[in-house]
Amino acid sequence: MADTYTHKDLAKLCGVSETTIKSYRRKFQGFIPVLTRGKPIRFKSEAGDVCLKIRDCFGQGMSVEETHKVLKENFKEAPVVRPRRTQATGQPTAAPAGVSQEYMEKFFATAGQMMQGMAGLATAQAKAEQRLRKVESALEKLLELESRNNDSFGKLLDKQETPPEKTTAPKAEPETKVRARKIVNVRSPEGEVKSYALEKPSELERPSDAFLNTPIVIKNDQDEFLGVPGRLPLSGFVEILAREAEESGISNTYWHRDGDIWIFVLTSPNGESQALYFSSTTTPRGNLVVLLERLDVNGAEASAQFLQEYFRQVKDKI
Repeated sequence: MADTYTHKDLAKLCGVSETTIKSYRRKFQGFIPVLTRGKPIRFKSEAGDVCLKIRDCFGQGMSVEETHKVLKENFKEAPVVRPRRTQATGQPTAAPAGVSQEYMEKFFATAGQMMQGMAGLATAQAKAEQRLRKVESALEKLLELESRNNDSFGKLLDKQETPPEKTTAPKAEPETKVRARKIVNVRSPEGEVKSYALEKPSELERPSDAFLNTPIVIKNDQDEFLGVPGRLPLSGFVEILAREAEESGISNTYWHRDGDIWIFVLTSPNGESQALYFSSTTTPRGNLVVLLERLDVNGAEASAQFLQEYFRQVKDKI
């Protein structure tokens, strides 16, 4: 056998590839002695016998552990020293006996890649945590906004469901109170106040049957017509008002006409009054209806919201 071998020489001697010889070295470092570490790396003459024995053991189907026992019985095993780093440069020192310089370089290259990968993973984790904090902050703001919207919506519903307070009409003069049961003041759409005597109710005017039998409607905030299920006529609506007035102690109800508008008036013994203004009109579909367009409470015009709530409460009593 030759005095020294390279990877190529050992591969030719054993009839295997250079990669296989390098694999032998990784598995059995202490049994393949290195002579020089220049390029190409040279091995002592004993390396040829060791590689031949490894090839034969593997050819017989032995495992790495079994082959290691055979080599230990036939050859001397040199101790394997792990690579060390210098304090000054941080670079690996010369490879110890039994470990090739090439192996050491690959080892440290792999270790460097692992460290870079870990650093990249830490950076990605930090960015992910930042994004998570942003998402959590956005969710908190969204929940806070939703809570505010719910509060505002609840207040709006309460405001719509609670009828406005009645507007207090100016106190009548003492002599007027004495005649409260006989004289009623009604304010027209133009603001004019008219007085009517109730001593002779049989002489008061009354809408025609055609007008009374026309379905009643009201307009919402979007100027849309809203009626009553079943197309309730004006007479049915007024009948409900009259029944409620009787149960509430209202003493008088009567009709009054002001041009094309019919006004239904309800008065109570204490001088309070309600006046509902009705007019004939047609819907966009061409249907003839009676529109409740205004409500005066104690001589003062109520708001559109109060009028809509008043209409809804009467409708609920059908």
